[in-house]
Amino acid sequence: MIRHLIPAFLAGSTLLASAAPAELRETARKTVDAHKDSIVWLSVLAKTSMGADGDVPDQLKAALAGQDKEEKNETLGTVINADGLIVAALGGMDKSSVVDGKTVNTPMGSIKLKATSEIKEIKVITADGSEVPADLVLKDEDLGLAFVKVRMDSDEAKGVEFPAIDLADSRKGELLDDCIALGRMDESLNREASVQTSEISAITTRPRTFYRVGGSSVGTPVYLGDGKLLGISVVRSPKGGSTDGQIQLSPVVLPASDVAKIAEQAKDAQPAPAAEKEEEAAEE
Repeated sequence: MIRHLIPAFLAGSTLLASAAPAELRETARKTVDAHKDSIVWLSVLAKTSMGADGDVPDQLKAALAGQDKEEKNETLGTVINADGLIVAALGGMDKSSVVDGKTVNTPMGSIKLKATSEIKEIKVITADGSEVPADLVLKDEDLGLAFVKVRMDSDEAKGVEFPAIDLADSRKGELLDDCIALGRMDESLNREASVQTSEISAITTRPRTFYRVGGSSVGTPVYLGDGKLLGISVVRSPKGGSTDGQIQLSPVVLPASDVAKIAEQAKDAQPAPAAEKEEEAAEE
């Protein structure tokens, strides 16, 4: 059970959408053609450490410590500024963010998890396959957002363009509104752009607004049937914990207006100096 606590993230949802009418299909084609190059893969090298609060049995401590590892994974992001600012789902980049503080029941009793991730390297994989170094500059755990900046002064970034979506060209959605979810396939499918039509199946308004849209890929934009941006897909985890030793995640779409507010802060944010990162890791 413990070995499954850190969830795996897929490029897209397993929810299926019904067939779209001709008008929606045409809008979807135009939308993906216009914005497909704004969706990029992020290759993230991170070291994740697991532990628990309080006194826990030695066997559990060993099981949690056994999950400490450094690994590379890929998650999707969306360019929101031509200067190389990218928004992604925090849970896709920092998997500890969906585990830390959660309480889970185990055969040896209930434990409250502690988890941290040290992100050591980020590379942006553009639509043409170019790999450009980048840094994590800001994260918002409440909204589930992470912001990455391309190192525009790097040799790898020379001549590379970063077409951005417009967060301001958006509107609110209503229940059962048609939606167009953009994405990008993984390396095994040549990282081709993808698109899926669906609809808003649920809207959460408290403590903040989230849309439930089938077929959305975490870290990518979802548009409405008229071509206006609805928001960015992120993941939410339960506040309390788990009764079966696993933490369930829910993909939701965060309104573009909420993303834009945090993006304003991210534009001027700078990555933490290396010395500061080492100090924070030592404290953790």
